[in-house]
Amino acid sequence: MQFPALNRSVKAVRKALGFPIASSGVPVDWPFNWWQQGNNAGSSGKNITTQACISAYAETMAILWPAHYRYSPDNEKTRVRNSAVAKTLRHPNPYQTRSDFMLNLVSQLFTDGNAYAIGYRNEREQITEMHLLQPGTTTPYIDPETKAVFYAIGSNPFVSVDYLVPARDILHVKLYTPRHPLIGVSPIVNTVMAMAANNAITAHQSTFFNNMRRPSGVLSSDMELTAVQMTQLRTAWDAQSKDLNSGGVPILGYGMKWQPMSVNSQDAQLAQAFNMSVEDIARAFRVPLPLVGDLRYGTYNNVEHLISTWLSMGLGFVLEHIELALDKFFDLADNDNIEFDPDTLLRTDFKGRIEGITKGIQGGLYTINEGRSREGLPKVANGDTPMLQQQMVPLGWTEEQARIAAAAEPTVVDPVIDEDEDEATRAATNFLRKTLNG
Repeated sequence: MQFPALNRSVKAVRKALGFPIASSGVPVDWPFNWWQQGNNAGSSGKNITTQACISAYAETMAILWPAHYRYSPDNEKTRVRNSAVAKTLRHPNPYQTRSDFMLNLVSQLFTDGNAYAIGYRNEREQITEMHLLQPGTTTPYIDPETKAVFYAIGSNPFVSVDYLVPARDILHVKLYTPRHPLIGVSPIVNTVMAMAANNAITAHQSTFFNNMRRPSGVLSSDMELTAVQMTQLRTAWDAQSKDLNSGGVPILGYGMKWQPMSVNSQDAQLAQAFNMSVEDIARAFRVPLPLVGDLRYGTYNNVEHLISTWLSMGLGFVLEHIELALDKFFDLADNDNIEFDPDTLLRTDFKGRIEGITKGIQGGLYTINEGRSREGLPKVANGDTPMLQQQMVPLGWTEEQARIAAAAEPTVVDPVIDEDEDEATRAATNFLRKTLNG
């Protein structure tokens, strides 16, 4: 099979492979000749709110630990630490950490709508390295005869490949694909108008304050003053309100009155329009406003609720989306999965975290040692058995069943006694035995 010659230019690559030369930052519902109709796509990423939304996803994903898990037939979950998958997730390549790799992967995903990485295999055909590729120089190609998917990759200082690579060796994470099933688009394309308004307001305010000639107030008098008198008054006012005398109280004659200037209604509407554009951009990215620095609807006491909301409406999708892409890339079996641990997001919420673990232990969900392990604490004796309070009974029990159960002989539990236990541990063991034996 003959492949077309490739060029370093992404436009040349797309043209050689038969793809239309797309323009970034163009809404998906705009016609192909949008530029002939007077539409202006504006900047596709030079916006502080847009960057805040992208950074919120990228930096959050960078602090989450991806891990390789295996499920038994009875759905018991076990973490696999020594597999090639687990090692590659921890150390994707010689020059990037796990955090570096994920930060740049997610940033590319939301900036371009696509994120690519090439995998290097060992002699056992296991992927042992992942190298990020530039979305602007990477293009999917579908063979017209076999429908096999290949990727044309461009320059990368650590990747010496200049030909079509089979899809099995490419990690491709993509967002919504309205024009082509292998080409995603960023949420940026739906925020063009809001970004244009936001940028225009910011630029207007910057120009306005740089060139502003509006004073903070005016001095007025009913008397008719000469040019000399006005010059004297200005000199006296400046002497008491500038430099080292700033904050002094000028005393002027001629019946002078000070009238401060206030923010007019037009400026207030401008600030409101700016806030609306911020909300529109955050809405398109599915990011809560407090995460982009807008604390009008957030406080420092609702961290858990804020993270839970974001997990349910935006971040949760990104987690699942990247997990499934990694599962496919590593060709994992049905009972193997790659999962990120979102509990890391609540690392600073000590109270909420401890309350959740305590309720899990009291409700029989965790053993004592399982709860302690979530906090990085060592195991304790007799802490591997789930426990519940003794008075708990099934809701469907009748009075007769409860009476029979109460009259039954209690089950005697004889815990194993360790002769090397100290006195305090032996006392705790005896107390536990008495409690379990009623």
